[in-house]
Amino acid sequence: MLPSVATDPTIALDPLAVVGFTGALLNALNLLPIGRLDGGRVSLAVLGNASGGLVSGIALLLLGISTFFTDDNPIILFFGLFIIFLQRSPEIPAEDDLTGVSQQREIAAAAVLLVVLLTLIPFPVTTPGPSAPFF
Repeated sequence: MLPSVATDPTIALDPLAVVGFTGALLNALNLLPIGRLDGGRVSLAVLGNASGGLVSGIALLLLGISTFFTDDNPIILFFGLFIIFLQRSPEIPAEDDLTGVSQQREIAAAAVLLVVLLTLIPFPVTTPGPSAPFF
């Protein structure tokens, strides 16, 4: 809610807040629908091999493009390079590839994707001016 407080280096944060943010960031990165990450396996289960591979390629391309447009985010660049160099082996095929995914699991996958997007995509937050009411 207060972007200047979050980016000001003189503000001391509780260690649990730092650990919580780090955990949320790492879980969101792991749930990206790319390759052999958890999100990639979810997209393969929900969408199938052809569409899951396409979504994985598009997500990796968007991750690479986002590193060029964000100036001070080395985490995404490092994670993208990590995926490219260490996650290149093909996915192990499922034992039962014919049975579809239930609607509840598709909804759960969509909810997880929404959480990932809300965690990783920064959105502009405007603070109220000095004369504007707080609420």
